[in-house]
Amino acid sequence: MNTQNLSSGFGPGNRIGSVDVIRGFALFGILFANIPFANNAESLFQSGSVILGTLKTDRVFHFIYQMLIERKFVTIFSILFGFGFYVQMHSKEMSTASFRSYFIRRMLLLLLIGTVHAYFIWNGDIIRNYAICGLFLLLVYRLSAKQIIRMALFFSIAATTVTFILYKAFDLERYPFDTTLFGTQFQVSSYLSYLWINWRTDTFTNFIQATPLTMLFCFGNMLIGFYLGKVGFFQNPQQFSKVRKVLMLSGFSIGFICSYLFIQMMNGSIEITPALIWLPFVIVSGLLLQSLGYISLFIHCRQTKIWKRLKNLFEPVGRMALSNYILQSLFYVMLFANWPRLLQLNGKLTLTETFFLCFLLFTIQIIVSKWWLSKFQQGPVEIVWKKWSKR
Repeated sequence: MNTQNLSSGFGPGNRIGSVDVIRGFALFGILFANIPFANNAESLFQSGSVILGTLKTDRVFHFIYQMLIERKFVTIFSILFGFGFYVQMHSKEMSTASFRSYFIRRMLLLLLIGTVHAYFIWNGDIIRNYAICGLFLLLVYRLSAKQIIRMALFFSIAATTVTFILYKAFDLERYPFDTTLFGTQFQVSSYLSYLWINWRTDTFTNFIQATPLTMLFCFGNMLIGFYLGKVGFFQNPQQFSKVRKVLMLSGFSIGFICSYLFIQMMNGSIEITPALIWLPFVIVSGLLLQSLGYISLFIHCRQTKIWKRLKNLFEPVGRMALSNYILQSLFYVMLFANWPRLLQLNGKLTLTETFFLCFLLFTIQIIVSKWWLSKFQQGPVEIVWKKWSKR
């Protein structure tokens, strides 16, 4: 691997542009994946209060969501976080002997940011998983690329799938409270009630029921990103053109088939019997391939005329990814929760209207990101994170 070429993308003022574009694209998908959807779409259409969409368009958008968005973009985000951690480790290792203590401080601060985000803003947080998995990367970062990719596939596919099967077989996801509490934080009229529900339903408060599966998959994905950084996948794209073609072909064929099978499995049309015990392994592999197919497609687009448009749309958002991730949560609270006494849209939008809203919100993020980056090199949360890590 060409270390000189690799290091050239490591400073905030000299970044690997394609990674920021893909990271911005991932945030675009995460916005769709996390925004609250109405569970009573049919009653909305019957009430006559619908501005956009029909039952048919809602079904089309729901199918698009399940096939193209669900679980794919958080996977891409995890992979890119893993690559980002590789960048941090590599650059600090090259510049100082005390990078381990610096990195530990950085991860602990990220854990604090994630905890504040989860309990005080929105409990769909994934940042804490990244922080904890980042600490575990310290144990493996000196391993060879082959060792890392083997470990990555073990955690992303084998360990994740086995854990999923065990949880379903032994009903380990049983919560110690009435699960109708989920999603009700947007319905309460006081912030204190909102905080209590956030805490009670949070994945870390209910660690055993909700977190191991996510943590295993997340760690495996981050190892994949770490591996991609180690072999120069993003830094030297021309060397991996054949690999990208394979990932695109398999991601948009096998990946789509596995997404469809995943939909059938989750809605109960396919039951995992002993004879079909192999199917979840195939589905998880396909979902991972689809995410890698998206990443490969964006890198491939660097050679096309559309790249300038993609760069203009997604790069500003991706350059301040952590700030924009938290900003999306603030959008959810301000627009959907009852306690701020603002729009209170929870349960009032069709899926078609919700998708339109997502496009509008992401447009706002593009505008805000461009404005902020015209004055600063990093997002506000990134600035605080970096500053405090150096103390």
